[in-house]
Amino acid sequence: MKLRTPWSLMDLLTTLIALSPAIGAILLYDRLPDVLASHFSFNNTADRYMSKSGAMIMLVLLGLVPLVIRLARHMDPNRANYEKFSKAYEVTRAGVSVVLAVAGWGMLLYNLNIQLKMNAIILGLIGLMLMVMGNYMTQVQPNYTFGIRTPWTLSNPEVWRKTHRFGGPMMMLGGASALVAAWVGGMAGVVIFLTVLIISVASPVLYSFLLYRKLNK
Repeated sequence: MKLRTPWSLMDLLTTLIALSPAIGAILLYDRLPDVLASHFSFNNTADRYMSKSGAMIMLVLLGLVPLVIRLARHMDPNRANYEKFSKAYEVTRAGVSVVLAVAGWGMLLYNLNIQLKMNAIILGLIGLMLMVMGNYMTQVQPNYTFGIRTPWTLSNPEVWRKTHRFGGPMMMLGGASALVAAWVGGMAGVVIFLTVLIISVASPVLYSFLLYRKLNK
């Protein structure tokens, strides 16, 4: 008989990865400036700042996101369905943790005068994550917190299945545009990414609506 534990190794790993910038900030506290650059423009220049204590709190809260995602799974009325796409769910959670960690460490390094092209790095990571998620999208079963959740997919299992089969390649297209944007850089790269992202997000929503209407004539 398999013993189920309340917390898994994946919970520990994803949380440690996401919290690593907060841990790093504690260790590097005396070397960090009192006011930290916390947001960067399209040209990779700082355009927002926050206090050192505020940045620490932000990094801790972001580090807890993987646990929040896990909690959402167990609060979902259709949580039993997660067992059918557990790999897709865990890959996504790991991807979110890595993106948060890289973004957090990038901010710390920038404030330690180690210059990085953070926009390109983050866009590249988001692109890879979207492409991986798109590859797993067909595995996702009906639930209320993960996947393409529209009124029409949630109302009809067939609409859910076909929309996710359609939405997977569209998500991969959005990921590919992020990789292109990371390579192009600047405002042009952002325009490319946002344009394709809007299309890749809106088209599955429209598809689910049209399919629902077709099946319920």
